[in-house]
Amino acid sequence: MTARVLVVDDVAANVKLLEARLTAEYFEVVTATSGPEALEICSRGLCDIVLLDVMMPGMDGLEVCRRIKADPRTAHIPVVIVTALDQPADRISGLEAGADDFLAKPVDDMALATRVKSLARLKTLTDELMMRATTSTEIGFDEAMDPKTISGDGGRILLVEDMEASVDRIVRTLSPFHTVDVNADPQEALFAAAENDYDLVVVSLSLSGIDGLRLCSQLRSLDRTRQIPILVVVDPDDRQRLLRGLDIGVNDYLLRPIDRNELLARVRTQIKRKRFSDRLRDNVQMTLEMAVTDGL
Repeated sequence: MTARVLVVDDVAANVKLLEARLTAEYFEVVTATSGPEALEICSRGLCDIVLLDVMMPGMDGLEVCRRIKADPRTAHIPVVIVTALDQPADRISGLEAGADDFLAKPVDDMALATRVKSLARLKTLTDELMMRATTSTEIGFDEAMDPKTISGDGGRILLVEDMEASVDRIVRTLSPFHTVDVNADPQEALFAAAENDYDLVVVSLSLSGIDGLRLCSQLRSLDRTRQIPILVVVDPDDRQRLLRGLDIGVNDYLLRPIDRNELLARVRTQIKRKRFSDRLRDNVQMTLEMAVTDGL
């Protein structure tokens, strides 16, 4: 999966480093050295993903991100915040500004490649749905198609975890905002996911004697569940299985120990993405039905 990636940083050395790494992964790279220049490139539809530095003079990265997400023409472009600030509060600020992901400097090569590839898949799917859903004018101004009108709260979440302490922490964090069902058995969880309308499945990769990635693969294989976002919870030293999970189709991940605010932000982001995609699919279906009716 390739894409056109916009790298935004006022430091030339940082731009060249990211450009070299992305080019090595066969991505096409566009660069900008300021917020206004980045916004212009986005508005002209010249990029698929934005890698955005926070600490820039004038308009900082968070403000650029807010403006990208506030414009219906660009709100669907995935934005990754790239910064030397690596405290949980900094990550949350980026996610609350509308960023789709967060990378800390110095950027890890594997994290960079996997995040960008995952977001490239998301952007391709969204573009296809938007092209089919309606005309460009309706996409730009139809409120129903505006991501800003979609809430990330009030979701129904399936948690697959067998560690009592982890279940307790996740449920206590999410339950004020979402309905959370818990199942420690992957096969029962798969059946539940297929029979119910979940907005998100959270899967622990530390299940006792069970491969959580097998469940992720099965969720992606079934027609009834393949559109449900998957967020995995993984130990920091389990990088290879995390990489495999992202290849399978896992949408996002959280490293242990779980930060409460980051959990809330990532869950909210995944639910909003799903609801936006669901609206687009519904619009496609309605368009097809209208075309059939008109043909009669």
